[in-house]
Amino acid sequence: MGKYFYSLILLISFSIQQASANCPGCIIDLPAGMSEDTLFLGMLPNGTVGTYYDEDVSFRMPMTTDPVNEMDPDVPAGLNINNITLIGISNLPPGLSWEASATSFDPQSETDGCFKFCGTPLAPGLYEMEVTVEATVFVLTQTVTFPMAILIEPATSVNDGFSLINASGCGEVVASFENNVPSNGDTGFSYSWDFGNGQSSLDENPSSQTYDQPGIYLIEYQAIIDTSGYVLTRVGVNDVSCFDIPTFPDFSNNPDLHVEITDPNGDLIFESETVWNTDPPIEVFPNITLEAGQYQMKVIDEDSGINGADDVCAEITFNQLSNGTISFDDFELELEIFHPVDTILSTDTVFVYEIPEQPSIFNSGADEFCDGEMVVLTSSYEENNQWYSGGELIPGETESTLDVAESGDYQVEYTSLEGCKAISEVREIIIYENPEIPEFDNVNNLLSLMDGITFDESYVLQWLLDGVEIEGENSESYCAMEDGIYTLEVMDLETGCISIYTETIDYDENLACTTSTEELEDHISLQIYPNPAINWINVELEVNEPKVLEISIYDVLGKRVNAEIIEQEVFGRYIEQISVSGLLSGIYLLELKIEEERIVRKFLKN
Repeated sequence: MGKYFYSLILLISFSIQQASANCPGCIIDLPAGMSEDTLFLGMLPNGTVGTYYDEDVSFRMPMTTDPVNEMDPDVPAGLNINNITLIGISNLPPGLSWEASATSFDPQSETDGCFKFCGTPLAPGLYEMEVTVEATVFVLTQTVTFPMAILIEPATSVNDGFSLINASGCGEVVASFENNVPSNGDTGFSYSWDFGNGQSSLDENPSSQTYDQPGIYLIEYQAIIDTSGYVLTRVGVNDVSCFDIPTFPDFSNNPDLHVEITDPNGDLIFESETVWNTDPPIEVFPNITLEAGQYQMKVIDEDSGINGADDVCAEITFNQLSNGTISFDDFELELEIFHPVDTILSTDTVFVYEIPEQPSIFNSGADEFCDGEMVVLTSSYEENNQWYSGGELIPGETESTLDVAESGDYQVEYTSLEGCKAISEVREIIIYENPEIPEFDNVNNLLSLMDGITFDESYVLQWLLDGVEIEGENSESYCAMEDGIYTLEVMDLETGCISIYTETIDYDENLACTTSTEELEDHISLQIYPNPAINWINVELEVNEPKVLEISIYDVLGKRVNAEIIEQEVFGRYIEQISVSGLLSGIYLLELKIEEERIVRKFLKN
């Protein structure tokens, strides 16, 4: 059962911490058509430092262990989940807080909820948060802590030390740097760069750096500004052995002290005022800049000495680095040498995100099909898709599938959670136009294409009766010989596309199936004999101008029964004798096609 709880809790990965009233009012927005008993959690988008973050994340809790069992067969199915409690989270990015629609759920009565995350992220980085969730099945409750990551991207690439140009990208980033602490040619400036990619530099303005592997690269910068030099700000005379002979009026033997300083060239550069009858310690403040070399300092008792001159109470040699206390047996001096050095430390980050694998497009059928049909294109990614046609974005088409009913060059683009994109190869879909609909008229049982509709040799026609092909009937007309549903089908031989036209025909046995005999008498006379026939049937006609004659014989089901179609040009009186000895006894139809005219006559075979 422990494995069940672990699997369940991992699947319910909600980002929570101590609830805060700073983020009220999330909106539950779940995809339509979702199963009632399922696991779902919306994605938490990336944030950016310094940019206010306000995102709602909707979720649906499972009611039973069935959804978990579908993902992990080791988890037993069919168990009701009694309670799910969202406990807390640590290591949420600084500046963010949250509020949930609820933190405790009875999945048997309530499964849907949402979180609002808001605030202004303060620091960039990939934050691996520690999430705690508690689930109860029957009376057994288990608490599990697990990681969940959120990426906070840097808001700006400008800091005290430098500006970072091109701080993030996909696949490869070439970043450049502008020093915000320029030396302007002055001495006393030094720099140190660590680019986080194994390269470093001491240059003031380093060259661009290439980051060609996915990762997070920390750039560390240091500028040391040492332009003020060394300044002797204070001299403390803590103890000297000099003293004066007591004299009137105060009879004090305290010395009268002053300080003299000479530079490395022996020139006097500082002399303090005399402090009369002083009892050390005393302080003087030279505030002189020290150059390289050795300086001399004397502490002098200005009263006449034992030998009739001023007494040197203390004398030392010092330099720029002699900061601190200098002691001998009979005196102690304290030097304060100020050496102001400014150090600027700055960091920034380069993010290189992995370019996702190029998506592939699969389809439910061929890439070429006919108008009125449809093909479904499917992306190899289930989410974060965008479909294109002819290089142009198709608005709203972001699902994993696309229904295509028009010709075009189709592509799908996938965007990773980091914003990196990959686009598929072009998938060309060709949709051919269907042939013109072969509408036909019924004149005296003769079914013929309507006026203005013609098809050349790149099309093939086929007549059907009640959905069954009539063998050999591929012309533009057909003589109906019985009641039924007649269909004319036309196929484009180049594309395979088909159009059909269907009509219910009521056969009239009193009609001649085509132009009446009276209408033909002006230019054709026709006789068929003997009728009934036994072995032969004669077709006799007289044509007053050259005509192409075609003769066929059909049974009452519309099947052509003569082996060859008799076709020749006739003029004047013409007799054609046709053998019918191989036919079974019964009624047959003799069809004569004369140019655009068609005549059908019945005869009986004994």
